[in-house]
Amino acid sequence: MLSPVRYTQRKFRPGGTNGSVFSLIAATLGAGTLTFPYAIMINGIALGVFLIILGALISYYTGMLLVKASDHTHVHRFEDMADKLYGRKCKKITNVLNLLCLCGFTMSYIVYVKSMLPGLLLLFWTPEQLGDWIGD
Repeated sequence: MLSPVRYTQRKFRPGGTNGSVFSLIAATLGAGTLTFPYAIMINGIALGVFLIILGALISYYTGMLLVKASDHTHVHRFEDMADKLYGRKCKKITNVLNLLCLCGFTMSYIVYVKSMLPGLLLLFWTPEQLGDWIGD
């Protein structure tokens, strides 16, 4: 059985639409790594590291489940997998959940950029040069 990384490399060619979409999603999911220091700050070093490792193991397990389901159904999209395994109604639900998830990631990035941008700009300009639009 292939690991999720090898499976992905086999299924997506560089520069293709599927590969581009996968890269976009992988970059979006990469934002989760920004929460690692926060998890350790809130929970302490021992529990924080344990929770991060637990999250990694759960992610690996679910990745392997997706690889097995894809091999079993011979499809490579969540919607098609849901359609083959559970029917048309589940395919529509999967479409909606994927859309909501991506909208949530987009909103998270907007909030993150809005909270970080003023401080970053103030490294190069004074508040008088930037004006009121950059305020909190």
